[in-house]
Amino acid sequence: MTRRPEQPDVVIVGGGISGASAACRLAAGGLSVVLLEKQDAYRDLVRGEWLAPWGIREAQRLGVYDCFSAGGGWEIREWMTWDEAVAEDEVEAVDMTRFIPGIGGPMSFPHHSVCELMAEQAVASGARLVMDAAKIGVTAGPRPVVTYLTPGGAHELRPRIVLGATGRGNTVGRQIGVTMRNSMHHWGGGMMVEGLDSWPADVQAMGTEGDVMFMVFPQGYGRARLYLNFPTVNKHRYRGPGGVERFLAAFELDCLPDRGKAVTEAVPAGPLSVWPSVSSVPEVPPVVEGVVLIGDEAGNADTVLGTGLSCAMRDSRTVCDILLTSGDWSPKAFTPYVEERNFRLERLDFGASIISRLHVEFGPAAVERRRRVRRLMAKNFAAQVTGLLNMVAPEDVPEFGFSEFFAERLFRETA
Repeated sequence: MTRRPEQPDVVIVGGGISGASAACRLAAGGLSVVLLEKQDAYRDLVRGEWLAPWGIREAQRLGVYDCFSAGGGWEIREWMTWDEAVAEDEVEAVDMTRFIPGIGGPMSFPHHSVCELMAEQAVASGARLVMDAAKIGVTAGPRPVVTYLTPGGAHELRPRIVLGATGRGNTVGRQIGVTMRNSMHHWGGGMMVEGLDSWPADVQAMGTEGDVMFMVFPQGYGRARLYLNFPTVNKHRYRGPGGVERFLAAFELDCLPDRGKAVTEAVPAGPLSVWPSVSSVPEVPPVVEGVVLIGDEAGNADTVLGTGLSCAMRDSRTVCDILLTSGDWSPKAFTPYVEERNFRLERLDFGASIISRLHVEFGPAAVERRRRVRRLMAKNFAAQVTGLLNMVAPEDVPEFGFSEFFAERLFRETA
């Protein structure tokens, strides 16, 4: 006897932050949802683990904020910039709790733990979770088709709509013909460590020295996610035997207190991953008949900006609102989502290009550029406008911060 394909309302391909949060919201709203995840269990894969205050607000609206807090979410209250272009007596702590009233500072958390809790919440609301889903195929159309394999065999679903949320892998996007315009400025790497007991628990740090730009994001109890950004010519530096040791040794910097001893003596607590830091802008709308892309799969800015997960929350919330408030799920119904996302990504991509040029370029000219920009920002607070993108939603950042005139004024070289 041939089994008829299951026909849920929504199939979500990808159980990460965007996909799992959408499953929670849609299942709670009464829709039948199937969530497909390629891993057989959630693991630390070195993904984004920093949620801006505006992203926290989106998580609250989606009803998944408790997954962050229960999954190890840790509030970061201050931001320190230690940099070869900043004198020791000029280092100041930026209060990160003041940008959105009632929200507090950004949140750092273990990505895989939060995803697991979101998946559990989705199941508790009525969604069906399929782990270890391999070779996922998606065919767009008025009644899209989703095929996949599990250890139990081959499966076919015919939902009303598919949400593609597979991240930068673009598993769904490539199958439905959504192409990206990609650009790469540098490479990045990340690793979880523990034993940072002497590091201030609510202080995140960044800075540039030599040929690395570093970031430290505490997650409480002596744990932190470390990131490095570095030139493309050094893309193999942290690979192969000894890569972990070289990665930690890169934090032995004159600009850091005690030459970074708190970091260099930390103990690895997860895998080291390195990647090309790619900005991807969709060349066509991330919506076709029967399929909508969300999260990084719909396009993303350079990871140096740190807004990827906040965007995932916004995408999930916006698309879920459309699905739950209208019976029209045609591509035209998602026009507001596409227009808002285009506007948002344009601003974030512009802001990321400024941050990359300012902090992830190296050598004497780049050092002098950072010194000059710091002097400009100290004299004119408006020059700090792009930094707001790390804290508040793109639409709340003054428009002049996205003009070529502003960029030219910021980076005008000294004679």
